[in-house]
Amino acid sequence: MKTNFKIKSTVLGLLVLMMALGCAETPMPIELYVSVEGDDTANGSLESPFATLPKAVETVREQRKKGNTYPATIYLRGGRHQLKETLDLGVEDGKSISESTWPFEDVGAGNIPLAQLTFEAFPDEEPIISSGVIVEGWKMLTSDHADIPEKAKGKIWVAQIPEGIDKFYTLYDEEGRLNRARAEGFVPTKLGDKYTLYFPKGKMKNWDNLEDVEINIRPSRAWMINMLPIASVDEEQGIAKTKVAATYEMGELAHWVHTKDGNSAWVENTLESLDEPGEWVVNSETRQIYLWPRYDAVEGSPQNILVPTTSELIRVEGNIDYEGAVDQPVRGIAFKGITFSHADRRAWTSDVDRLGWGMQHDWDLFDRPSAMLRFRGAEHCVVSHCTFENSGGTGVRFDLHAQRNKVENSEFAHLGEAGILLAGYGPGTKDVNHHNTIVNNNIHHFSEITWHSPGIWAWQSGYNHIANNFLHNSGYAAVLITNRVEPDRELNDEGGRTVRHSEISKEIIANTKEDYESWKAREKYNHSRHNIVEYNEISHAVELLSDGNCIYVSGAGTGNIIRYNYLHDNLEESMPAPIRCDDDQHETLIYGNVLYNNFGFSAGIASKGVNDIINNVIVAPRVVPKSGYLSYEWVPVAGSKVYHNIIVSHPDGGIANNERPRKDQTTNLPNLDDVDINSNLYFNPFDPHWMDAYFERMRAIGKETSSLFADPMFIDVEGGNFGFMEGSPALKLGIEPLDVSKMGLKN
Repeated sequence: MKTNFKIKSTVLGLLVLMMALGCAETPMPIELYVSVEGDDTANGSLESPFATLPKAVETVREQRKKGNTYPATIYLRGGRHQLKETLDLGVEDGKSISESTWPFEDVGAGNIPLAQLTFEAFPDEEPIISSGVIVEGWKMLTSDHADIPEKAKGKIWVAQIPEGIDKFYTLYDEEGRLNRARAEGFVPTKLGDKYTLYFPKGKMKNWDNLEDVEINIRPSRAWMINMLPIASVDEEQGIAKTKVAATYEMGELAHWVHTKDGNSAWVENTLESLDEPGEWVVNSETRQIYLWPRYDAVEGSPQNILVPTTSELIRVEGNIDYEGAVDQPVRGIAFKGITFSHADRRAWTSDVDRLGWGMQHDWDLFDRPSAMLRFRGAEHCVVSHCTFENSGGTGVRFDLHAQRNKVENSEFAHLGEAGILLAGYGPGTKDVNHHNTIVNNNIHHFSEITWHSPGIWAWQSGYNHIANNFLHNSGYAAVLITNRVEPDRELNDEGGRTVRHSEISKEIIANTKEDYESWKAREKYNHSRHNIVEYNEISHAVELLSDGNCIYVSGAGTGNIIRYNYLHDNLEESMPAPIRCDDDQHETLIYGNVLYNNFGFSAGIASKGVNDIINNVIVAPRVVPKSGYLSYEWVPVAGSKVYHNIIVSHPDGGIANNERPRKDQTTNLPNLDDVDINSNLYFNPFDPHWMDAYFERMRAIGKETSSLFADPMFIDVEGGNFGFMEGSPALKLGIEPLDVSKMGLKN
């Protein structure tokens, strides 16, 4: 009886305990919903959603304080979710992970654990995160304004800048970004300095809104553009002064630089240049916006015109110890299926903010809020199936500490600046931006405002996997792997303030040279190393500037691999070479790339250093590259390996392998005699003797002994099949056939 009583007592106790636990609030995975028709006084359920993202984030944080550590998902319903200021996410919003034991010898992000906080589109709906504020109160400009062009009269609408907004640099309608009014271009009349522009008479004036006027100029260089605020204009002398320094002295471009219309400078944001539908002008002093709508308004005044309030929509930011060695990153934040749009371009307004902070040629600024979605100290974060479109700045950037993050299956379109930027700390020993994955993204029509902005850029960032992306229609380069900030830079020179001087030996700083031995001594500070750029498709690059490339590597570290990329239909005369290892670059492998129907006025593949060029195909070039199909440039190239390449020349021939010194260079020349070169296949269908003199020279010194002049017998070049027919001499040479169907976007 006693035993039976004990059993009954135990069972009864367990039942009471289970009932008590059932009555308590048990932590569960968090699911919240946000709708443009919601209410922030609601409970965030599907039936009673919140109205704003900040309210949903606040609610998740409250749940965390109550002890709920389960993953949280914030679902966004369709419609435009407006953010009037940047939404900040911090360490407390992510996952707590102990010290990492990640196998850093691998490349890319690898397997990323389940996110702690996910922002996700509600199934089959299209939410847009936007900073745009609707402009209301439009009125037709009926007065005979003296500065309005005759063709625009009766078509211009005017409204007040929305309250709380002072300066902005982009404007949007329902179709996308509207163009700021642009005046007719010109060429500077003579070389000025970085603050002084000499202009032809009548091209610049003391406009009423001079504070809002910018000069857009390509300052004496082929590879970049500046947008500079104007300080003063002397109309009689033809001299303008800028408030911010240009990257280089402002003057005309070199004779070889390609331009669309022969001009290299123009003014934006003046009423007299408001002469086309879809253009606008702002006067921040009178707080008026002038607009010639893209289309005639069907229902009276313009509708849904948006002014952006910020250049950065969401920032995921860890605890950054800039001077120290260890940062505390945010971990486990994910974004899925969301569109980001309507952020502003971050303008240059101050030398203090800009000088010395530029990353190579000021193509972007170091550690600045210029992207719609910005990670600043982040690990294990994911951006998947998102869209970044119609904005003034960059899509996504990962600054400073960034490891094991992934951007995949997303689209980047019609952006004023770059697509994706990975930017670590400047030259020094703090190497914490690495092992990220950028895969299967469609990146196109970027660099629409700042023409030099790239599609993907790894600056001081290594061991990244950049694969199966489709990059097309760019103002300049598609993919950059660079550093190009030597440790002896002056503080106000390009990137000078990014250098971590205290971490670099005085001997290294004092002996900085652009040669192989100096590069090897400095390589440990150049953290863009061991990146794999593979299976990407790139077309229509360098459509606006000049001297740009499809894939560009310069001043980076060792072990970068550029392989199995399909570079085709790059049709502008402005591109010197589809693939280029530029200044201060060594130990790069260029393997298995297909270069088809490209302009390339200078070269097919260019190498300024000890780099290997193996198993690449150059076929159907649009012009004879004046510096050769393979160009070895400016510096000694002893130790470079050049094997198994196929070059099918232009009908007019050209130089297959070219030694290109600097102008007037007499020492330390690039010399083909020093290159390990063999087993290549060359062909010109119109000239059977195209390679005779070259073979005679090289074989006299034991080079190119196995190389051939013969038709490679591709299966179907025009159809994109670069495989070989049976009996192809390429197979006899051991050349690997390349399948371009595997290059570019996956299904």
